[in-house]
Amino acid sequence: MGCVSKISSTGDEGLERRVPMPFDGVDVNFCRNPSCATFGVIPDQYKRPNGSDPAPDGVVRGAVSGKKNEEYFNCPNCSATARLKNNTAIVTEYRRHKVLQESDPTERSCQTAGCFAQGCSPHKHPEFYWKFGKTAGGDPRWRCRLCRSTFSEGKAARRHKRSDKNRLVFQMLCNGLPLSKIAKITEMSYRDIYARIDFYYDQIRSFTAKRQDFSQVDFNEAGSRFATDSQTLTINWPTRRPRTPVLVQHLCTAHARSGFIMEASIQFDPSMTMEEAELVSVQADEEDISVGFRENARVWTKTEFEAHLAKLLKADEITKDDFYQLPHDGCLVRYDILQFAHAMRLRDHLGGTEAPLVLVMDDDRGLQQAFFSTFAPEVKAGRAEVAVVSFDKGMTNDMRNCVVAKGRTDLCAATGLTPGELNLIPSEYFADIVDQEVAVAIIGKDLRTGYQYPFSSKSEPHKRVKLLTDNPDKSYRSKARLLRLATLRSVDSYFHKFRSNVRFAARAGIAGTTRQTWDRYYLYKPELMVKIAEIYRFYHNWCEPGQDKKTPAMRLGLAKGRIYERDFL
Repeated sequence: MGCVSKISSTGDEGLERRVPMPFDGVDVNFCRNPSCATFGVIPDQYKRPNGSDPAPDGVVRGAVSGKKNEEYFNCPNCSATARLKNNTAIVTEYRRHKVLQESDPTERSCQTAGCFAQGCSPHKHPEFYWKFGKTAGGDPRWRCRLCRSTFSEGKAARRHKRSDKNRLVFQMLCNGLPLSKIAKITEMSYRDIYARIDFYYDQIRSFTAKRQDFSQVDFNEAGSRFATDSQTLTINWPTRRPRTPVLVQHLCTAHARSGFIMEASIQFDPSMTMEEAELVSVQADEEDISVGFRENARVWTKTEFEAHLAKLLKADEITKDDFYQLPHDGCLVRYDILQFAHAMRLRDHLGGTEAPLVLVMDDDRGLQQAFFSTFAPEVKAGRAEVAVVSFDKGMTNDMRNCVVAKGRTDLCAATGLTPGELNLIPSEYFADIVDQEVAVAIIGKDLRTGYQYPFSSKSEPHKRVKLLTDNPDKSYRSKARLLRLATLRSVDSYFHKFRSNVRFAARAGIAGTTRQTWDRYYLYKPELMVKIAEIYRFYHNWCEPGQDKKTPAMRLGLAKGRIYERDFL
């Protein structure tokens, strides 16, 4: 079984490609098994039928198999498989997130459409402007040298008629009130509240573009463990038919020690409509080309998404009660593309550090492949450890307490200490005792296949850890420490706070006997979801102190104090 690809215009002339083309120097299609000698090595990229030239000496060959849209590379050295991914789509999605997070939307510039100075601020490009006095409020005015149009600068809230409500609406938005209650309490219209959300979103993007500089963080001192997981967010069905919800993934990576959310990505792009995505796909005429080889494969089109759901339904992977649909405004990004772009953005943030990395993630094969592809140089150099964590999420509070109690009992039996003596031991010495017991238990075990951790915490009962980068040369005490520190607690804690404090993110309710998912406080506009999620991430990172009176940004070293609303509004 092969894939339909385009004839190469470079390299081996006349040969058909069997793996997708690199894009902007990025190629993620190789063996992703960190224990393999060919991990991270780009394989031969061309089909070589009988009579054609053989692959150059030293080039990894292997086989590319699988039906259309499901092709995979089979490593000849370890027999591990790696699904082929579209490099162009990954880089395009990565760039979209980079621009969103690093550009300042509040920078003023010439407003004339088509003017060469449009998008060039007076402070970065003074050659395009003349100073043109001040407004009645004392704000500076500028005149464009090219088109002679004028504009002014000043505080973004200077034209708000009810600017006294800005702090109140921001706090209510981040503390569990739905939009309907905010409108009732503030006596503001929905239109004004939507305008405030746009305002907060722009101000926050401006603040983080100027202040969020991870090159100033010493990750050796602050810690270099990170946890990555995703949660499903629900939007109400936008029309009377079909009455099925819209589901999108919210993918986050948290700094384990501080709780700072390093990167957050939502599986939605508001910059283009579903109709535009469909039109681009039709004009490209790529229906017969496998997804990995297309020029346009970043977002779902309606035709492809419906075919995908039909396939899942036929394979009994979902039922009619689990049916969901595409958003009617904006586009749904392919989740595997989002995972790779997310990992690349995280690597941007950590690019300047030499600290040893510990990357902990949920048991999602796509997520594992995204991180192994992105952090391949660090993994090969032995500077990055990758661990996968799973645990029993369906347990009640009493059941969790029982699991923790059993672990304490087992630890007492192994060490000969009484429960009272264990309670008196300081936390750092207690961790050493636990590591010593685990180190003895894992002797001779292959941790890549998984290890049932015997001393579970209440937040992760029956924790099971796969240490995918298990190195036989590493000491068992070091491995035991990694198993203890492999936790998703930091990111799961954020997800819990997000669902509790952002009303639309609460878990879906079930409407009557029809089993339809619907909630009166859920959003109908997916774009609002993206903006509110980013607003709350900023609130969590910079504004909300914990029990230690510090915000995550303060613990990480990005801020010296709490950020108040007056600092960015």
